[in-house]
Amino acid sequence: MKETERIKPSVIVELEPYLQDFLFHEFGQPRNHDGIVVSGSHDIGRMIQSLVTVTDRPKKQPLGEHPVTLYLPIQSWNHTLFEENFIYIPEWKQQQLRLYIEASFRIKVREYFLAGHQKGYRQDHIIRAFMEAYNIKHNALSYDQLKQLDYRNRRKITREIAMDISRSIPE
Repeated sequence: MKETERIKPSVIVELEPYLQDFLFHEFGQPRNHDGIVVSGSHDIGRMIQSLVTVTDRPKKQPLGEHPVTLYLPIQSWNHTLFEENFIYIPEWKQQQLRLYIEASFRIKVREYFLAGHQKGYRQDHIIRAFMEAYNIKHNALSYDQLKQLDYRNRRKITREIAMDISRSIPE
């Protein structure tokens, strides 16, 4: 087998479709790939690599409703490990990964909305632009979820402003 024909090591994890779309965007890949090639130079990629577990025999893990294949980079420190062992991410570590990806997603949403509101765009236009930029499928769940995230972020900012003003008023 030629070096270019080597099979990339991979793991399968359960992720909601909008988080899969987010990862495809973050790793710069078109949605029509059979999986996501993870980069070790990306924060999420480093997190994924840190959660991989090795074993000497294959693990049977049930596939959920939204499985996605993550292809891992072969590096000088892990190539022997991947060639001589089976790899997987246990369910409890997948939960940690989902929480981390969700948090990264929420940060991106907040940054996108802050920039959009500063430029004077309406919430509806910002939501549609975000969904288009991240190739998130247009459905009610995604739209309403983004709208709710923006609402919560703006409420939090309003509370912080109110507290700041209250502190500056002499008693």
